Amino acid sequence: MTNWSKRIATLLAATTVMVGVSLGTGAGTAAAAPRLTYQSSWYQSGKSVVVYLYADGDYAGYVNWNADPVGIDPGDALRANDDAADGWGVKGTVSAPGWLIREASTQGHPSPYTTPWQTGNLDEDNQYTLDVCLAKGSERVCLYGYFRVKS
Repeated sequence: MTNWSKRIATLLAATTVMVGVSLGTGAGTAAAAPRLTYQSSWYQSGKSVVVYLYADGDYAGYVNWNADPVGIDPGDALRANDDAADGWGVKGTVSAPGWLIREASTQGHPSPYTTPWQTGNLDEDNQYTLDVCLAKGSERVCLYGYFRVKS
């Protein structure tokens, strides 16, 4: 065998080993993040909303901002619900520029699970941003800035 033939043979053998190693260690283990879509239902004259979340078209859960008390449900309150046992939790945050006002997350709880209301009185008629996410570990799939709610 010539030097070039030996080099090519060595290169092909090394490439074959590396391809085999890469296929055998983790091929197919990474699950792609779901495509997040939603439907929203507004109430209380557009101050409050329920955002229904869908992961790859399948219902996942909801995030609910309630501006004013309704029956036994408090006002200025946020909660999250996870109805899909898919490993993804549901998370909602209400914020003002530079301030996290409320956070509700189902992460760490088996599905189905609804968080308690996260409450506290806020001055009336202030506007906030509601962000909603599916969360798994440190990974997030979110809708940022889609929803403006009021207290």
